[in-house]
Amino acid sequence: MEVEPSSSLRTKPGKVTTLVEPHTEPVPRGKTNKNLVRVLAVIVLTVAVIVIAWLLLGRSDNDSAVPVTTATPVAPEIISADALSASAADTGHVVDWAGPIVDTKLEFSQTADGRVYVRYLPAGVKAGDPSTDFLVVATYPFAGAYNVLKKVANGEEVKILDGGIAAVSSGQAQSVHFAFPGTAYQGEVYDPSAKRAFEVATSGAIQPVP
Repeated sequence: MEVEPSSSLRTKPGKVTTLVEPHTEPVPRGKTNKNLVRVLAVIVLTVAVIVIAWLLLGRSDNDSAVPVTTATPVAPEIISADALSASAADTGHVVDWAGPIVDTKLEFSQTADGRVYVRYLPAGVKAGDPSTDFLVVATYPFAGAYNVLKKVANGEEVKILDGGIAAVSSGQAQSVHFAFPGTAYQGEVYDPSAKRAFEVATSGAIQPVP
């Protein structure tokens, strides 16, 4: 399934209405959530595979080196859409999400190397919950991401809005990578349902946090 790219440049849309009130309970810090760590580890591993493939295939002269990013870590926290906008702005780069989803809360986290995760949690689930049963949209610094993903996909990529492409991760159908021309980051959609992960990544739902 292909979605024809739009002719417009990728820009941030207008402000959205707050989805939920900020979480008032203390955010758990320093606690290891093994299942959640496992999901994030899979995302990191697939990024590493793409980088290695890029090096083996040979990057183009127009691709920059993969940037080394240092960021202030943010433990998983439940936030409103407005607070997500502020947190995304603090990263200094575009952060993608799947827009507001009915009956879910937004969880934001950031690692020391600049990877950002927006997770969609149902009511009653607290920040940092170890379950891997939830939709995650990840954004991480990666110069030349579009060209790299196109090479690694080897013709199996799918066109998405704003001129971007998406490709299912090899060996991990629940993860779909996406990238856009002229940006120094790559994104990934994870969902326990491979079908839903693909639909979210390719339907036009993925947008920059406003």
